[in-house]
Amino acid sequence: MEFQIWLMNKILRRLFSNPKLLNLVSSILLTGLFTSCEKDIKIDIGDNEPQLIVEAYINNLMPEYNYVILTKSMDYFAPDFQGVPVSNAQVTITEGESSGNGTFRWNSSTRIAMEETNNSRIPAEYRKGLYVDQKTIATFSTGPSGLIAKPGKYYLLEISSEGKNYSAITSLPSIITIDSLTTGHAYIDEAEGNIPKARVTVNYKDPDTIGNRQLFYWRQDKNRDGFGWGALSSNRRINGTDDLTNGQYLKLTQPYGFNYNELVNYYMVSVTREVYTFWDSFNKARNNDGPFSTPVELISNIRGENVTGCFSGFAVSTKAVVVKP
Repeated sequence: MEFQIWLMNKILRRLFSNPKLLNLVSSILLTGLFTSCEKDIKIDIGDNEPQLIVEAYINNLMPEYNYVILTKSMDYFAPDFQGVPVSNAQVTITEGESSGNGTFRWNSSTRIAMEETNNSRIPAEYRKGLYVDQKTIATFSTGPSGLIAKPGKYYLLEISSEGKNYSAITSLPSIITIDSLTTGHAYIDEAEGNIPKARVTVNYKDPDTIGNRQLFYWRQDKNRDGFGWGALSSNRRINGTDDLTNGQYLKLTQPYGFNYNELVNYYMVSVTREVYTFWDSFNKARNNDGPFSTPVELISNIRGENVTGCFSGFAVSTKAVVVKP
């Protein structure tokens, strides 16, 4: 929580001239740290109505990392800017296929009701507003048990809360397989007491199709027990597209350093253009440099009134490596 407060103060200093954007970014940041219809969210300083914030994920590899977080943004002048968890919502996810021309066939037999978690492995302060497939989260399985996504399929998220309905559609693109992980580029981290560190390089072949987009996450010793994509990626998300590297064999070295002999679980996540665009706009909003910066719009894929956020379909490939100089 101390880090959350520090980060919130940083955002406040950067965005104090823009209350609406501050509300949206603050709420998503705090929910993310614990762990298709395009809509531009217009920034209107005079309108300060609370928003429903939706942070939802579905992936093919780790069913316990398929979840939905619902919060409501606070008033700009409230003493606490943290989003309020939204409980007692009805949340479902249904699998389907594209019928072409922007229509879909949804398989009602696959519909799963997501319930607010009471799992003791998740800190109590983060359980409210966190909706999961109870069968999956109860076992914390890393196998395909409970809600699990499939590349090439589409998924419909439906939310009913306080008399209002919301929905979103996402899909999983094809998985791009990690060929190998290598370590090197050793250096001395003077900021952390002259600790020797090395960097991780991911090696993979980009498909010969245009438009592949990736997000990169990793789990290491200090966040190994953290739950959620936000816990894995806080300040460590790196976006990538293949606009200039289509079809090439790539070697991508992350700037983040790891301790020698540390085990790193590395995740390469392929996403659709809509998902990538949202997280790209979110990162730009988070890094906005203050009152004289160009306003940033969050590009949401959630349908409904006074809502923003993203239903993110993640096609995940993973490998592990022990860091060596």
